Amino acid sequence: MRIEAGAVAALLSLLLAASATAGEDSSAAYRLSPGVAQDSQLRLDPSWQLTPPAARNPLIESRPFADAIAVAAGDAGIEPALLHAVVRIESDYRLDAVSSAGAVGLGQLMPGTARRYGVERLDVAGPNLRAAARHLSFLSDRYKGELPLVLAAYNAGEGAVDRFGGIPPYPETQAYVPRVLAEYELLKAATRPATRPWQLQAERLAAFRAE
Repeated sequence: MRIEAGAVAALLSLLLAASATAGEDSSAAYRLSPGVAQDSQLRLDPSWQLTPPAARNPLIESRPFADAIAVAAGDAGIEPALLHAVVRIESDYRLDAVSSAGAVGLGQLMPGTARRYGVERLDVAGPNLRAAARHLSFLSDRYKGELPLVLAAYNAGEGAVDRFGGIPPYPETQAYVPRVLAEYELLKAATRPATRPWQLQAERLAAFRAE
């Protein structure tokens, strides 16, 4: 059967037109508006998550035994800055420190005090720090978070604090409490607040939409 050249040309034109229309429709079905695409990209960004990152403290992170102190403090429910301050003033981070009274290690604990928390090896950093942190937590509960009394009891014992109704009039303890408090405040002041990711992303989103 013969088909006229004009008919073939007309048929090809119709097929090409239909194909172009279908292509436009299919691509349009999957095409997002610029704003929607940008919003989606932002939400896939990890910093879009609503849980803020932890605050950083470069001063604490640079100290010796920083990781072990963070673990011990976290397990005991106290601030790492407090445990660092005590260790700094008690032993200056010396694991081999032993006082004339027999206090041992980083936290300068007496063996009898450490045994209250199931710790025997005060010459090992982990157990020493765990006992020190738990003792600070115990004292914090006992003295309802009154930090000067907590530190006085850590240095002189609960009996002395209870007997005098406050910081005992011992020269060592009278000097010890403000020294630890000053170190504690210094460490806390070095904490850098975490960037709030949702605020950052809101600013980025506004900038994208303005373009």
